[in-house]
Amino acid sequence: MAAKAVTVVSVSATAPLTAAATASPLAMAFWRNCLGFAVLGPLLLLLRRREGLRVARRERGLLRREQWRPLAFGFLAATALALHFAAFMTSTRLTSVAMSTALVATQPGWQALIAPGQDVRASRRTWAGLTLSTGAGVAPVAVRTHMRSDTGVT
Repeated sequence: MAAKAVTVVSVSATAPLTAAATASPLAMAFWRNCLGFAVLGPLLLLLRRREGLRVARRERGLLRREQWRPLAFGFLAATALALHFAAFMTSTRLTSVAMSTALVATQPGWQALIAPGQDVRASRRTWAGLTLSTGAGVAPVAVRTHMRSDTGVT
């Protein structure tokens, strides 16, 4: 339970802290990715010692034919994560924290749209859950924006 509480507080504080920071949004995105690699990189090297040694020795034929597709998807996933951080960090400066968070909450929907390209089909239950959760995340922002436009508050 303590780990869950720390996780919820950490994730909840990300957007307000990012919006209040004085560093460039792209610099923050870069360093967030670097810190993630610094934490996970040693674990990867520990789990894949043999491959790490082959890379260090500059051996040829490091990858077998069936390993290229997962490597390509891994590269695309890492690129998408970097772009996500860059867009999210920048969006906290260009719009409200609530709107920025609502935009980030659409990520599972994008994954469901991309999934057929990976030969995965989302079930009706998944689509219902995505619709409900995205609607619940966007509704407060839409109501707040509508209330602002009615009162003339900017």
